[in-house]
Amino acid sequence: MLHKRWYRPVLTALLFASASVCLAQQQNAAGSAYSALDKPLSYAGQTAVSMAQELIGKKDYSAALKQAEAAIKADPKSGIPPMVKAFILDQLGESKKASGYYASAVKLSPTNGYVLNAYGAHLCEQGDFEGADGQFLKATSDSNYPVPNEALENAGRCSLSSNNLVRAEERTRAALSLNPESASALQTMAQVKFKQSLFMEARAFMQRREALGPLDAPLLELANQIEKSAGDDRAAQKYQKQLDALLQAQIQPPTGEGQKKP
Repeated sequence: MLHKRWYRPVLTALLFASASVCLAQQQNAAGSAYSALDKPLSYAGQTAVSMAQELIGKKDYSAALKQAEAAIKADPKSGIPPMVKAFILDQLGESKKASGYYASAVKLSPTNGYVLNAYGAHLCEQGDFEGADGQFLKATSDSNYPVPNEALENAGRCSLSSNNLVRAEERTRAALSLNPESASALQTMAQVKFKQSLFMEARAFMQRREALGPLDAPLLELANQIEKSAGDDRAAQKYQKQLDALLQAQIQPPTGEGQKKP
């Protein structure tokens, strides 16, 4: 099964560490997580959020949670700190608590594309597909949100999860119109077309995805299935060989010096 990759701001786009306290004056700066109605975080809030992000990257969620709580205390009127805490709670398996903090984040920053996108991903993971789609679409309305295509890609994946193929295609095509070389969107379109039994179209999207870089094991498996369904056994065999080689490399024990115990 192909894994969903949600585009969330916590790990990829906030970049608070390099942000100025006067970030509101830098609305064109790449990675700004503020909408026009958001107030910039205080220095203490920025520092705490930055440290939380670093700890999240290390999967030290307990320590990251303390930093998120410090950020909330420093900036109680911003939706960014509760969004970060909600993300951490999700990683800790405390989804119900996370839902409350996401709701607070949206209430405090109702037009912030990063917050809305993150909340949409959470709602989709909880099975609220309609609610998630609404949040993703709201995210694209934030004129200060520099990556609306990512919210649309999330919307497409979420609709695919609920087997709403018509909406999945609509959202993903909208994402591709903004970024035609999105590997994630091309992958989703290949899945959608395969489920629709439109195998030649699925092949075309897979080929576009493959042109961007090597396929991982789930994508090689999908490509193999597409070619089999399209009646091209030779192409299917090619992908099967690549898949077998990749899986073998993953389980191959170390040899030589790497095999020796210290």
